Amino acid sequence: MTFCPFCGVRQDVNLRQIHFRDLGTDAALPCPHCATPLDVIEFDSEPKVRIERCTTCFGTFFNPGELEVLLDAQTNPLVWFDPAQLHQITKDFHHDPEVAYRKCPMCAERMSHINFGGRSGVIIDRCGTHGVWLEGSELRRLTEWWRAGGKLIYQQNETDRLKFLVSPASPERRQSSLVTTESGGSSTDAANIIEAVGGLLSILLD
Repeated sequence: MTFCPFCGVRQDVNLRQIHFRDLGTDAALPCPHCATPLDVIEFDSEPKVRIERCTTCFGTFFNPGELEVLLDAQTNPLVWFDPAQLHQITKDFHHDPEVAYRKCPMCAERMSHINFGGRSGVIIDRCGTHGVWLEGSELRRLTEWWRAGGKLIYQQNETDRLKFLVSPASPERRQSSLVTTESGGSSTDAANIIEAVGGLLSILLD
């Protein structure tokens, strides 16, 4: 459970059974959720992954590509697709997400909301330049989804997105060449292509 049913205190459920070491607080980066200075932690994985983490609300901030590396490190290389388990995970963790746009801890620009992998059901906050922010307990949910076959869904989603971005211009693609989010931010096709290529390369190199 994310919250204690007796006192309501938020519990740390993300990093159970994950080996890591705390490298101290980076006071320059505030938590997007509660403004607490973020700690830097390093996971005992190959390659090593360092992320920022809030010790109050247990949210985590990943640079581009780091989240996929950590999810892979917690997953058997032989991933199988389990539709029943994927459905159960979605059912167990289903909730109406809070509509609140967080500011990127690095550039202070408002991050956009995306459904990780297109179908995970986990709505994460993403800065197109610096990375993604996960609220407390979302990392655990993504890990379970990834292990149940979500990795295959993610790879297919990224492949389809890249094909769409590099396909000959169509009315729909021209219309989406400049995407204006509810937060007032925008992203260009070039940035999206670079991000998609980077995501695919991180998967192929693992």
